[in-house]
Amino acid sequence: MNRRGSTNRRARRDPEAISFARNQRARANEFAQDVWQMLRNRRCRNQKFRREYPIAPYTVDFCCVDLKLIIEVDGKQHQTDEGRQYDQRRDQYLAEQGYQVVRIPGYKALRNPVAVRHQIEHAIDALL
Repeated sequence: MNRRGSTNRRARRDPEAISFARNQRARANEFAQDVWQMLRNRRCRNQKFRREYPIAPYTVDFCCVDLKLIIEVDGKQHQTDEGRQYDQRRDQYLAEQGYQVVRIPGYKALRNPVAVRHQIEHAIDALL
C-alpha cells in the first residue's frame, strides 16, 4: 500500500492486463504521444506518471499513482453517445477507487499544448 492507500498490485500483475497495456503503448496515437512527452521523466511538477496503466478492469492512458490522478486523452470515439456513456461508467468506477480523472480532448493536445500542461499542473497542485 502506498501513501494514499493504493493497493493496485494485483491489477499490475495480471498478465492479460500487462499484455494489453504493452500493446496500447505500442499503438499510442499522436495526441497521447504529445501528452506523454509532457509527463514522462517527472517533467510535470516532478510527479511520476505511468503510461497505459492497468487499473482492473480498465487501462488508463496516464496515471500518477502517488496522487491517484488519471489523465485521459480522448479521441473521436469518445465523442459518440456510446463513448460518452462508457466514459461516464468508467470515470464513476475510477472515482469509487479514489482516482481523479482529467479528460483532455485529443485535438487540444495538438493545438494548445501549453493549455493542456496548465490543466494537468492545476490538477496536480489541487492534490498536493
